[in-house]
Amino acid sequence: MDTFWHFPATTGGLIHSINHAGLETFRGNSLESLTREICQNSLDAVKNETKPVIVEFSSFIIDTNKVPGIDELKDVFLKCQQTWKGKNQQCEYFLENALQIVQRPTIQILRISDFNTKGLEGAKEGELGSPWSSLVKEAGSSNKDESSGGSFGIGKSAPFLNSKLRTLFYSSLDITGYESFVGVANIMSFKKNLNEITLGNGYYTYNENSNAIPQQLFLEPGFIRKDTGTDIYVTAFEPNGDWEQEIIKSVLHNFFITIYKKKLVVRINDFEISDKNIAQLIGDLEDTEENRHLKHYFHLLTSDQTIKVAYPAQKYKQGISFAEGEATLYLMNGEDLNRRVLMTRTTGMRLFEQKNISGSISFTGILMITGKNMNAIFKQMENPAHNEWSPERYEKDPKLAKKVYGDLKSFIRSAVKEYFQEKITDSMDAIGLSDFLPNKKLVNMRGVNKTESLHSSIKQILKKEIKEESANKKATRQKGISIEDIEAQLAGEYGITPTGNEGGNGSGKHSGGGSNGGGIQHFGGQNQLDKGMTGNLDRQRKQKPNSKPVQITQKYVCIDKEGGKYRFIITAKKAVEKGRLIFKVIGEQNDFDLPIQNATTDDPNVTVEKYDDNKIDLHSIPAKKPFIINVEIEYPNYCVMEVELYEN
Repeated sequence: MDTFWHFPATTGGLIHSINHAGLETFRGNSLESLTREICQNSLDAVKNETKPVIVEFSSFIIDTNKVPGIDELKDVFLKCQQTWKGKNQQCEYFLENALQIVQRPTIQILRISDFNTKGLEGAKEGELGSPWSSLVKEAGSSNKDESSGGSFGIGKSAPFLNSKLRTLFYSSLDITGYESFVGVANIMSFKKNLNEITLGNGYYTYNENSNAIPQQLFLEPGFIRKDTGTDIYVTAFEPNGDWEQEIIKSVLHNFFITIYKKKLVVRINDFEISDKNIAQLIGDLEDTEENRHLKHYFHLLTSDQTIKVAYPAQKYKQGISFAEGEATLYLMNGEDLNRRVLMTRTTGMRLFEQKNISGSISFTGILMITGKNMNAIFKQMENPAHNEWSPERYEKDPKLAKKVYGDLKSFIRSAVKEYFQEKITDSMDAIGLSDFLPNKKLVNMRGVNKTESLHSSIKQILKKEIKEESANKKATRQKGISIEDIEAQLAGEYGITPTGNEGGNGSGKHSGGGSNGGGIQHFGGQNQLDKGMTGNLDRQRKQKPNSKPVQITQKYVCIDKEGGKYRFIITAKKAVEKGRLIFKVIGEQNDFDLPIQNATTDDPNVTVEKYDDNKIDLHSIPAKKPFIINVEIEYPNYCVMEVELYEN
């Protein structure tokens, strides 16, 4: 059978240069794109779902003259050079390099093979829409079902980026027993003669219909395929750096779920990644932020402490509905976690991380969409690189897709808060209040040294005028031990009044926070800032933002002296979408920044985005509605403090 390179001609049609959209989608990290697309395509073509799909990456070197049709390919590159000389610099660079490669005595090839897959069905007839036609002949086409990972038909471009000749050979044994191979050169248009110019793609075939040659291709010495599957030969495979480690890294980060669940085994030359060693491989990764996140995700996947939350049943218009459990959310909380949820679909490949869920709760999560109906919707929202969901891509009804995606994100946020956020109760525990109040047992013990006292002497006890409560204040006053009760105890016993709109005790002055001053008339003892302490308290207060603060009322109480924990109740006069609370400690002579170590909110509608130094960034601050901020500072004694709110 005569075989040859066939480059179909176009008559007045589109002329291609060396670059096109399919290739540009994966440019930037060609090896990772190759790994992701190859493994996903193989998983989509699984033959027996009770066994893992096996993917092999094997590199080898052969004589250049053993590449099918290599002499013809040299002539094609020369014609391309003549066609594009002085017209496209990128084409000229590619052709100069390609002509050097084809003239070398040897060439490096990468063989990518899968097993427990169906092979390239449809190669015999080349029928439109068959797996063979979709991979080899069709542009931007995919015949995969709704449960598959791919959908654009663009992933097949990734292997071409890893060939310096932009030339591949596909060889297959499909489930009908048919053997086939075909070559594809994804290069550029060129002039065949004075009157004809090619489309750009060429096929190593046996007829002008570019059909597959009815036999397998064996380029790697010693490799013979006996089981169904597909082999892809990437010619002129010349990666930069350690390609094996790059592929191993990509497999671990993108397919750890699939491998752990025994759905995939990957071999890179003589190295194998499977469910038997993936835990050790991930555990041995160097300590980088990216690897720490992976370790957290894998621990979440394997821990018996993981919380699993089933996505509830949903119904939408146009007859779209999801059964309960079509997605499962895996959650875990703990210290120094990434506050993100890794999103995946049926194949288990990493897609992207959903962020901006909670700034105050340290947690990590994985969302797995496994249901057919839900997978079908989100598959159509997915971009070609499989790293983003965009409702606008759902052409049938983008508004519906936005609603579906929004409901999923709301489910994630609600689940995180439900399981991990501290609950607000009707009564507030005033832990540490006893440190302010007298010890009656000691008072009644005559003749015994009474050592429990504040070091500052009390010069005066002021009576606090109790005004009639407004309707709003009555409505928001908590049951049980109220803030007013706590304030009255502090003022009545020791003259200490929390900063806020009610003013302070004495004539001490401060800016912001209250209307009538604050602090204590006579500083000293435990209320005075110890400037000799180590840490961040010796830093002078940083310059405030230039904008004017939002008017607020504020109250606070110490709930754990040794732990430096305080609870603030803040009410803003207007709603603030994004705001910043700035805290300060009031010392005897100077104002100092408050060194915040932790900050949380008990309000389900207010989110702590981040905190550092003396600042807390918040989202969704309501108007005229009190919310609680729990603050932990690096100071083991009582402090007189105030806070200001600025709008970002």
